[in-house]
Amino acid sequence: MNEKNIFISNIKDQQKLLFACLGRLLNKGTKVALLDFPNHNNVGDNAIWLGEKAALREIGVDIVYQCDIYGFSEKALRKRLGNEGVVLLHGGGNLGSVWPEHQLFRERIIKLFSDMKIIQLPQSVHFDDDSKKEKFGQIARAHKDLHILMRDHASLNTLKELDLNVELCPDMALAMGPVAQSGKPVVDVVWLSRTDHESAGEKRENFNFKTEKLDWLKGEPGRFYSRFSPKFTVRVRRFIQGVFRKSELIRDHFWSINAASFDLLAKRRFNRGTRILCRGKIVLTDRLHGHIVSTLLGKPQVLLDNHYRKIGNYIDCFESEQEAIFYIGNDKSNIEAKVSNALDIVEKNNKND
Repeated sequence: MNEKNIFISNIKDQQKLLFACLGRLLNKGTKVALLDFPNHNNVGDNAIWLGEKAALREIGVDIVYQCDIYGFSEKALRKRLGNEGVVLLHGGGNLGSVWPEHQLFRERIIKLFSDMKIIQLPQSVHFDDDSKKEKFGQIARAHKDLHILMRDHASLNTLKELDLNVELCPDMALAMGPVAQSGKPVVDVVWLSRTDHESAGEKRENFNFKTEKLDWLKGEPGRFYSRFSPKFTVRVRRFIQGVFRKSELIRDHFWSINAASFDLLAKRRFNRGTRILCRGKIVLTDRLHGHIVSTLLGKPQVLLDNHYRKIGNYIDCFESEQEAIFYIGNDKSNIEAKVSNALDIVEKNNKND
């Protein structure tokens, strides 16, 4: 562990909660299937995957089957898992109506494996449609051994209202522990700004500080190949996904070929994300994993938020007030002042080194 990380105490506290939670649900040596690998460029989802693998190694379970949503095979899973295994669903922020493709896969798995123990790894929940929420409640209540881990109180309460078996647990990315910073900052502020429908909606491009505004879904500044590499890799990934989606035979018998690349892909995407964040002295972001990965790196942060307070709900649940984290939510009037405060902390820490 990197003991110089300014958030080390909070990281260790969250790891303790995380390992205790999983340890109550999984015994050493248990066979598990880990479903819904994030086969896309979002660094945060890939950080969660790497944290899940780290946590499962810590507990000592045996991962015997892995897949993304396109390569899933019921036949292969049952053959590998037997009658005593546990099905694990990848964590993140896609439980609800925000990301329907992953929600439909989750509901399908819960219905298919009504005879097996299922653990939904830590998620945030948001439904913008009560009928979809009730539909999920009906499906989940019908399963007799479904355990859903939530990473904030708001999500926990939403599913408690549906009379589901829920428990709090920190985000799985924390299981990786502190991460070494890579390279020296080239700007004052890396502004990691969402470009999808969960964006905080802040349109300004810069401040009175040297700022680099980007999203980590595409490319990487300072690397020539990043202009074309993401488009190329997306095409390759979609081709492979199409092959697995169309052929039951391939899903049943060649799933391990697809799964063999998962950890390497996740690590590559995560490393790209850490290099992006390390380009700044501080990080300004509306991404939850912009915050969490910055915490693992020990980077001071200024945090915006989306319309359902995804970041704020997480902080309220698992993080006591941190000197180097400035949460401003949707009040964007004081961004520059908070950025200045965060930069002051960097200067203070540099003088103390």
